[in-house]
Amino acid sequence: MELTYLILLILTIFYVPFYIWVRRSPKAAGYGLVKYGPAVMIKTRYGTELMDRLSRYRRFWRFFGVFSIVVSIFLMAFIILIIAVGLMNLSSSLSSSGVGVEYALAIPGLNPLLPFWYGVLGLIVAMIVHELAHGMQTRANDMRVDATGVLYGVVPLGAFVEPNEADIAKSSRRAKLDLFSAGITANFITAGAAFFVFAILMLGNVSSDHGDNPAVYQITPGSPADGEIPNGVIIELVGGEPYVYSGSWEQTYSWNPGEKVEVAYLTQDGPGSGFVQWGLFIERVSPGSPAEKEGLEEKTFVVSIDGNPIYGYFEFLSYMREKTKPGDEVTIKCMRTDETEFTVPLKLGNNGGIGYLGIGSSTSGMSFTTPNIMLDQGRNPVYGAESVTDAAQSMMTYISGPFKGSSPIPASVHWWYDVPLDGVFWILISILYWIFWLNIMLGVSNAIPAYPFDGGFIFQGGLSALLEKLGMKDEKRRENLTSGITSALSMVMIFLLILVIAAVVL
Repeated sequence: MELTYLILLILTIFYVPFYIWVRRSPKAAGYGLVKYGPAVMIKTRYGTELMDRLSRYRRFWRFFGVFSIVVSIFLMAFIILIIAVGLMNLSSSLSSSGVGVEYALAIPGLNPLLPFWYGVLGLIVAMIVHELAHGMQTRANDMRVDATGVLYGVVPLGAFVEPNEADIAKSSRRAKLDLFSAGITANFITAGAAFFVFAILMLGNVSSDHGDNPAVYQITPGSPADGEIPNGVIIELVGGEPYVYSGSWEQTYSWNPGEKVEVAYLTQDGPGSGFVQWGLFIERVSPGSPAEKEGLEEKTFVVSIDGNPIYGYFEFLSYMREKTKPGDEVTIKCMRTDETEFTVPLKLGNNGGIGYLGIGSSTSGMSFTTPNIMLDQGRNPVYGAESVTDAAQSMMTYISGPFKGSSPIPASVHWWYDVPLDGVFWILISILYWIFWLNIMLGVSNAIPAYPFDGGFIFQGGLSALLEKLGMKDEKRRENLTSGITSALSMVMIFLLILVIAAVVL
């Protein structure tokens, strides 16, 4: 955090006099430097010849325009839904500690999600693809491209293609919609191509000698397993018995939940062992939940529910799904990390027809999977989905993978798999994944129905078309109205977006 602020401060110190010079000096324009609000546009002519050559295929670009408009409208609805969900969860976001302002900065190396070299390469590809599509659709609709370049303000803010404003003003509504929606769709096509290569062609041929063995891919800091079990291990024995990754609440062992047991595991360098207090570990309690109301404590273990032993996270999920319903009165037996026991009677809430406690939990602070499941999740964004709702949730989980160290498979578990040219293989996977991820992010963010995003201009054009069909034939009146509505919507959307982001990062 401190390093992030220091670097931003240094960059700001250099940027301020540069911006003042661009703003005041008549020579700046000769170097292609133009102020753009608080930012600077660095204008060039790079790429214009390529746009001219590729834009000759008019029939293709006409079809691409229709397809792009459909994709953009879908994504616009999607991003509105995401912001709405974020607002509904705002209170819980504000009550928890933020991830840090660095996560709001799309700067490789400063943002912990964006590894420097992979992030730089992915951003370059995403911005070139986006702006090149704008340029080619501009030329395909007989509009000129005055300049290409980079928008800079303390840090690079993005690339741009600058169509001739007079040509845009004279063009049809359809041509404008084709222009503004092209970049969004090009990003998603690029993301799809990258995904096909790394997920289908490359990960599709990977296997593991430990395929169905229980394995640890993440450990919560400060949990019972932290310092005792290394991240990325294959679990072999727990308390001297094979640990079964079945997820069934009926699975039992000779030892009891909450006891400290010896755990034998396998690492890349060979076997090892450690002693862990094993059980369903409560990492957080949701505000207003039955667990909070009855005083269930964080950093304790749930060892049984109504006398039924609960050995871990997946056993807990299995029990709640199979044995509980909303309104059930249950007795929760708990154990602190010092092995002191206590009981909590409570009435279960409702979680989609299933009993609800309101705890965030894990198995002793460890996140479990198997190498085969991890691989299937890495190459299938809708893995395990049984409905449209499940599929949507699975895709959101897949896209949020970098928050959990997955890109798409955490580096700590690469040794689980047999791959050709081990180092080169995972480098190529990472390159393609970040091209995929950053193209998705750029495409989605540009679909926001607000100026200056592409979605703002698409929204205005679509609203104008709707009003015309509803009988408003006066073009000047219609355009003034749609411009005013879009401007107002832009202020609201930007405010809500900043509010959601601030709740997450601060």
